[in-house]
Amino acid sequence: MMRSILKRTVHECLNKFGYKLSRIRPPTEPEPPSEQADYSRVCPIARYSPWGTDQGFHAIYDLVRSSTLVDEYRCYELWRLAKQMERLQGSFIEIGVWKGGTGCLLAAAAAADKRVLLCDTFRGVVKAGQHDTYYRGGEHSDATENEVRRLARRLGVSDRIQILCGVFPEDTGSFVNESLSLCHIDVDVYASARDVFCKIWPLMVRGGVVVFDDYGFQGCEGVTRFVNEIAPASHLFIHNLNGHAILVKA
Repeated sequence: MMRSILKRTVHECLNKFGYKLSRIRPPTEPEPPSEQADYSRVCPIARYSPWGTDQGFHAIYDLVRSSTLVDEYRCYELWRLAKQMERLQGSFIEIGVWKGGTGCLLAAAAAADKRVLLCDTFRGVVKAGQHDTYYRGGEHSDATENEVRRLARRLGVSDRIQILCGVFPEDTGSFVNESLSLCHIDVDVYASARDVFCKIWPLMVRGGVVVFDDYGFQGCEGVTRFVNEIAPASHLFIHNLNGHAILVKA
């Protein structure tokens, strides 16, 4: 009993920061796919941690942290990017909202005249396929549109957000035809990431930023695969070691 509780606690702590507890494979278990050779433990040595002293960020992060699976480091990057987009025209959009943590954080960081579109099925992951090693569909279905709206009210950003419920872009893409300056894609699987990107990239303004969450995470190999396919043809590609792939439209 005690062992089970300890194991669950360790898993929860690791998941909070974007890690997973790996078990040792017995000799009879097959080796992981060859592309897993690209994976190793990454331990950056730079110690500068501005998120720790940014009071504006933490005032919001403390309110949203229980409503997101995105760790503090990636949340801070989204916060800073949203602040920098004040100089550009164009709305923000997030696809893959879950309980609204990062979407509402973006709205809180955005300039007052920015519209923030939050798109989700609220039925969990969709379009899992052959390029995805972990997801099978339906994961992360434990969230509702009402939860997102309650969080938005708590942060005072209800007037800035619009929630689009359904598969993007098939169900809700027709409602998005405006210029975009920041897009956060957190959809976990290859086909969904591909379809979202194909819809939003033509709408991105010059200097606009697309952030792929899950890049480089084991279990989200499909997203990593898709980004690697488009990166050579993209205007500017940045691999952030915290688990973000960033594309800037030049």
